[in-house]
Amino acid sequence: MAIRIFLADDHTIFRHGLRAVLEKHSDFEVVGESSNGPETLQRLKGVKSDVLVLDLSMPGGLSGARVAEEALKEHPRLAIVVLTMHEDEYCLKEMFEIGASSFVLKRSSPESLAEAIRSAFRREHYVDPALSDHMVTAFIGRQAGETPRRMDQLTTREREVCRLLALGHTNAEVGRKLHISQRTVETHRTNIMKRLGLKNRAELVRFAIDNQLLKVV
Repeated sequence: MAIRIFLADDHTIFRHGLRAVLEKHSDFEVVGESSNGPETLQRLKGVKSDVLVLDLSMPGGLSGARVAEEALKEHPRLAIVVLTMHEDEYCLKEMFEIGASSFVLKRSSPESLAEAIRSAFRREHYVDPALSDHMVTAFIGRQAGETPRRMDQLTTREREVCRLLALGHTNAEVGRKLHISQRTVETHRTNIMKRLGLKNRAELVRFAIDNQLLKVV
């Protein structure tokens, strides 16, 4: 049986070219396409897909991380292949923590993407060979028990706020999810950043990843 693939990318020409390349493989079948985050989640409900090939930078108000998280909640058996132009250590770690199976750069060969899809279908991880060694090491080299103790400085509520912010939610969205006011979220965010000594969103995301706050359970 062919591996059923769903393509999510906002560039129509690129997406159609990708579809043509993938359908040259006898073991692949492209069963659907989408051009933004909300459309991806909606259309996934109407098709049976084995693998979602997901671009992280799409319009529609949902980050790639949020699309992946929501897709896995609705379809736990879905394998996710991240296809992106961003060679970012934090992005790599974040997506694997959420539950993505493979990570491929858009500048890589079609063969790399095909191998990533097959690996994801087999429930195996695949990291694009084009990625530098230090990025891979940064993700897989952390040993158990090395979690920073800064986590103990946060209350349970602050941990919830930190997790949602790291996943790309706005202050207003965090407030709605936790049933608190936007002003309260802003206060929590300020306290988190100050208490942990974080300077920007990238550092907040890294803290959340290092402390497994983004892990889907």
